[in-house]
Amino acid sequence: MCYKYSHLNVDLCITYRLSAYTNKNQHLHKIARNLANIWEELVGDPASFSLENRAFNSISVVTMTLLTVLLPFNMWLGLTFVWVIVATLLVLQVFFFYLSRYKKVYHVSMLAYAIVSYITLTATFYLNSGSHGPALLLFFLTFNLLIAFSPRSRHWIWACLHLLLPVILLTKEYINPAWIKDSYTSAEYRYVDILSSYLITLTCIYLITNYLRNNYEREKRNAEERADKIDSQNIKLEQSNQKKDKLFSIIAHDLQSPLNSIITTLHLIAEYDLEEEEKKMLGDELLTLTKNTSSLLTNLLTWSKLQMDGKGVRLSAENVHEAVERVLTIQRLLAEKKAVSITSRVDPDVYITADHNMLELIIRNLVNNAIKFTPSGGQIAIDIRLIEEYCHLMISDNGIGIDPSHHDEIFSLKTQSTFGTNNEKGIGLGLVLCKELLALQNGELWFESMPGEGTTFFASFPLSQMKVTGSTLSA
Repeated sequence: MCYKYSHLNVDLCITYRLSAYTNKNQHLHKIARNLANIWEELVGDPASFSLENRAFNSISVVTMTLLTVLLPFNMWLGLTFVWVIVATLLVLQVFFFYLSRYKKVYHVSMLAYAIVSYITLTATFYLNSGSHGPALLLFFLTFNLLIAFSPRSRHWIWACLHLLLPVILLTKEYINPAWIKDSYTSAEYRYVDILSSYLITLTCIYLITNYLRNNYEREKRNAEERADKIDSQNIKLEQSNQKKDKLFSIIAHDLQSPLNSIITTLHLIAEYDLEEEEKKMLGDELLTLTKNTSSLLTNLLTWSKLQMDGKGVRLSAENVHEAVERVLTIQRLLAEKKAVSITSRVDPDVYITADHNMLELIIRNLVNNAIKFTPSGGQIAIDIRLIEEYCHLMISDNGIGIDPSHHDEIFSLKTQSTFGTNNEKGIGLGLVLCKELLALQNGELWFESMPGEGTTFFASFPLSQMKVTGSTLSA
């Protein structure tokens, strides 16, 4: 019992610690998201502000923070002129930030910032012990700031000014050392001022470099995503063009050819005195051509609409047996003319989730395909198999089968026109249409075939809640 409770306590302890760790991480993530949102609010939305503008806003925020820290520090050191300058710079920097972030006058703010920076650096050099003070460090820091947020075309201006101005000031100090007065009251104050300026410069350079690197990586990711999207769009456009070319080819040849045959047959019947047997033969041929052409046209129109919007699916509970029987009412007539028998063994109690019109179109195409490639005297069987939550509708024939070399092209428009056992012409559009329609109904289409032995097509549909429990199951 003690052993059992000791394990229970350990489990409770582990669970508690994991829960606390998870809550802590979630809290930290929430804080990070809030800080990121505040920062984006300060520097500006990338969709509305340019990269240079956001960089200037970021540096303005950092500069205002540093000046706020330096102001009481210089007051403590007793550097009156310096802290007055720092206070003035803080007010100016707030004004520049306001112009850039909220008035969106970026270029004016940047130019004003640069002018004030050079005036300030010169004054700092003169008032804060010249080369013995932190002015040269601040020159270096300002150069990095200007390079970070200004356009590349102006970098040479800042480079020339940062080379020229310090050289002039150092030369002036070298020629006339008395020009510069030592503003430090003790070596300790100088040590603290130089060290703090160095740390500030180091921190700012790190922040600037890290900021620019993050921006570079973000822009690189965006560029790669745009490139991937363009590649994907190009692939889809190429596929769309291939489908369009195939569609025009079908309309120009495969649809025109049977229509010409129908016109020729009608012309023969109208212009010539034919025997009754000949008229019956031409009438049967005309009926077959008309039905095949009507089926082809229906597939073309349905497929074209599907390519344009791919919508219009209305799923409902459909009885498989009733749908098959509606289709076979017409398809059996075509099969009888070819002496092909069709046997349906579909359980009348099975319901699936499907679109009413799409379901009949799928069954009609698969049965018509089986009739086309089954020789006279052949057999077609329609069965179902229930596996878990799906109904597999199986349409089998003992026809000529499908050559293995054509398996990969069955469900694409790359296939060439084919001819059935009685020279019935096919273009393969029906199977492509069936697969796309099944995908829209959360189903699948596949087949098994052996050349010379026949083919079985499997159309998978989700079962409806209306299915009867006593339906036949087969694994």
